Amino acid sequence: MNNISIDIETLGTSSNSVILSIAAVEFDGEKLGKEFEVFIDPTSCTEHGLVIDASTVMWWLGQSDDARKELLKRKGVPLDEAIVKLHGAFDWKGKQVWCNGADFDFPIIASACKAVGVTEPWQYWSKMDYRTLKNLLPNKTYGELKVDATVKHSALADAKAQALSTINILKFLGGE
Repeated sequence: MNNISIDIETLGTSSNSVILSIAAVEFDGEKLGKEFEVFIDPTSCTEHGLVIDASTVMWWLGQSDDARKELLKRKGVPLDEAIVKLHGAFDWKGKQVWCNGADFDFPIIASACKAVGVTEPWQYWSKMDYRTLKNLLPNKTYGELKVDATVKHSALADAKAQALSTINILKFLGGE
């Protein structure tokens, strides 16, 4: 499998935001593969200098019970442990890594990696932006190809839905 879809849930939108969860799933032109998910202790994040944004906390309070329960279903691990687990989850070399907005997931993960003294697991040239890919299509076409997450704002459900949507869009565009 030559692609990985990644998604995070955070307590902010700046690059130095606290990360609550990181999830990723491998995929190719047809199907999903190996999955990864880790929940992170927000206190550990703040101890490493990451920050909580009050408006994002208020936004979370307005989300569905399912979304909030998703974040609380497991005890979070320390940030450094989560980043090491992310590194070991896949063979990142040569993979295209997709996220929904190159200005969100990638910089926040990069900041977390820097905070714990670890490099990002992927090469800078392997970063792919799902938001740009989906915006290549007319809204109606995208709506027909998009796969909805089973639980909105669950990092793993969002990563899987993003991967399945990417498969559909690349097939439509004649890729993969």
